[in-house]
Amino acid sequence: MALLIKNGNLVLEDGVRTADLRCDGGVIVTIGENLVPEAGDEVMDASGKYVMPGVIDSHVHYKMAIGNVCTVDNFETGSRSAACGGVTTVVDYADPLPGKSLVESLDYRRHEARRAFVDHTFHMVITPESGWTKEDLKALKEYGVNSLKLFTTYGDMLAYDQMEEIIGLAGELGLVVTIHAEDNQIVADQVAALKAEGKTQPAYHGVSRPAFAEVEAVKKLVEISKKVNAGIHIVHVSAGETGEVIRKAREEGVKITAETCPHYLELDDSVYQWKNAQLFVMQPPLRKPEDRRLLWENVQKGTFDFFTTDHCAYSEAQKFSHDTFFETNGGIPGSETLLPVLFSEGVSKGRISVEQLSRMLSENPARLFGLFPRKGVLRPGSDADLVIVDPEKQVTLEKDLLHSAADYSTFEGMTLTGYPECTVLRGKILFRDGHFLPGDPFGKFVPISHEGDH
Repeated sequence: MALLIKNGNLVLEDGVRTADLRCDGGVIVTIGENLVPEAGDEVMDASGKYVMPGVIDSHVHYKMAIGNVCTVDNFETGSRSAACGGVTTVVDYADPLPGKSLVESLDYRRHEARRAFVDHTFHMVITPESGWTKEDLKALKEYGVNSLKLFTTYGDMLAYDQMEEIIGLAGELGLVVTIHAEDNQIVADQVAALKAEGKTQPAYHGVSRPAFAEVEAVKKLVEISKKVNAGIHIVHVSAGETGEVIRKAREEGVKITAETCPHYLELDDSVYQWKNAQLFVMQPPLRKPEDRRLLWENVQKGTFDFFTTDHCAYSEAQKFSHDTFFETNGGIPGSETLLPVLFSEGVSKGRISVEQLSRMLSENPARLFGLFPRKGVLRPGSDADLVIVDPEKQVTLEKDLLHSAADYSTFEGMTLTGYPECTVLRGKILFRDGHFLPGDPFGKFVPISHEGDH
């Protein structure tokens, strides 16, 4: 059965246009005025609403195990929650498995995602133990993914000279290198100093991973990018100064892209003084109000290519199982609130246009991660992934409204203006008028496209 959406304000690549959109066979078939329903069409009236490309959250962690603790959202619950916020594609992470090749590890992770409600692909994590020969990396691209994940901190961290080698190889092969950038030595020294002083409560989380650890790591990575003349992508930028470093590097011609998250734009480190500080522990931590201002300024200047969530959901019980900053499970839920928070705080408040929001939530990640033009845009031939947003609808976020297996939101209590009311994946309605529609998951792995920009 085809789906015909009438009279919507379609957010297209060249601007907003009031028109009709017809989906059939899982793809968009026609965009035009006064389209006439055909026999059997389901017709929806989107008058006064925005019809946007389905959101791509290109930084999520479903069913992620660290030690004996696993995130509470698996692929089924996490993707269902995402769909209720207008997300139709996610990019998760595949960790290298002992005794398996990178491609075998990726294939295992793909199998874990078989009950996802939205479409998906993966970043392949590279660790010191995983190996990364040119043939290994080439095999990943042949399998259908084009992005790697490196860390400058944690147990999976690589030395900067190792990252230089990988970034150079990736540049030759046309792979994207995404990097968690916090300088490990700075963090380790700060943590050791706090422990020595007995300052181990969650209130010290922000102090333990200072903004300059991120800034210094990004500066080093910029120099590597210059040296090997290959691109890098910085994930979840938290510090205002980091945005400035990235903006200046881009002005100098450095091949660097970056993302930031709603929590860094809307929350600050004052929450670490609250009794429930553990709920706000994530890496990198929340920063100062001035960082928020600078991050929004750089969003407006085009420094950031897209928004993501770093959705890494733990339950309240898991978050409160420890009372130190270094033992608290780091991560927060976020996919379902990605679009509504940014629509309200960005578009409704006049900081950015709906066209820029759409590019940053859909088109730009689709282009970088090889999904364009199948994903990320409304055009005939593209997958019929879309979200209908009521720009006037006001919603106060409460845990009972949201669908993640995490039993809280860091944005709880926020009143938003503009909210998604319908999510469509490949022409099928997943979410409508506050309700997730019953049915079996039909999300698919999406290999990289060879048609578009990537």
